[in-house]
Amino acid sequence: MRENLLTYTSQLLRDETPFFLLRKSGENHIQVSSQKSKKLYNQPHDKMAYAIFSKFQKSEDQIFVYAEVIQEFEWSVEVTKASHQSISSNSEARKDHEKLVSDAVQTIRNTELQKVVLSRKESVVRNHSDIQILENLLDSYPIANCYFFYHPAVGKWMGATPETLLSYKNGVLQTMSLAGTQKLQNGVKVTWGKKEKQEQNLVTDFIISALQIAGVEKIKSGETETVQAGNLLHLRTQIQATTTFYNLQNCINELHPTPAVCGLPRSIALKYILDHENYDRSFYTGYLGWNDPQSQTADYYVNLRCMELQEDAIQLYAGGGITAMSDPTAEFEEVQNKLLTMASIV
Repeated sequence: MRENLLTYTSQLLRDETPFFLLRKSGENHIQVSSQKSKKLYNQPHDKMAYAIFSKFQKSEDQIFVYAEVIQEFEWSVEVTKASHQSISSNSEARKDHEKLVSDAVQTIRNTELQKVVLSRKESVVRNHSDIQILENLLDSYPIANCYFFYHPAVGKWMGATPETLLSYKNGVLQTMSLAGTQKLQNGVKVTWGKKEKQEQNLVTDFIISALQIAGVEKIKSGETETVQAGNLLHLRTQIQATTTFYNLQNCINELHPTPAVCGLPRSIALKYILDHENYDRSFYTGYLGWNDPQSQTADYYVNLRCMELQEDAIQLYAGGGITAMSDPTAEFEEVQNKLLTMASIV
């Protein structure tokens, strides 16, 4: 069945057919939705199921792939050996990011800004074909939400995100707050510092407030737990509520961008990012997902741990949440570790 999926995906790429491939966290089931034409859609279909690919700045055009053809596959994970692809950490790159963080910390201490997420993009040489990278992705990250999006008018994006923006089924909306990062160290007890715990609380409080504004009911939040995503650990709090299928867009409008990818207060953090990051995030920290008006189900994910596949190179994206307690050196190392999660498979 592995070869069936890879062969089918190869054919879609050769034919330049728009498609969206998705495997949810912890599942073996993979769904590939594709169009019968190369048409670029910027609006959702009112009756047909569709995939959505949205940029960080949601005011920009969103891309929709209408599910005119749906194919299902099963994927049995095979043990894969990570490559030793490295990420450039030259002194200039380190210096630039540490100054970016240091300036943000000072701003947070002296203004209304409480948290801002700052990121960077890194280009690496590709060593594998699109299909080999897809195979590596699916084998390397079985407990992440893995996707492959392609449209000839937009390009190829791939990722393994640990964060659900929201999912909906049978009247129940589920989402999560995800913040705090540390590298997995086998045999070492996991402890979280004050900075990470504070960051997690800020994200959780924002999401609950956003859902209340969106008019959902019966909001419940679970215990904060440590979860693994590749070679990284995060803090996560599951949140559940009830609402209608037709209220989902209101919920997304209130939730995105979350403090986990933008900051708090959101409008101030967003302006800070646009003024200081000095590059276009494009679809990184946007969201992607699947919506089916017929069954009234939906799954949306924050586009983290992602990459843009170009002909000769791969563009990797990663960032971290900055608060008043952030250490510039530690923040640079955190971003490097996140970049490596994707660099190891290309």
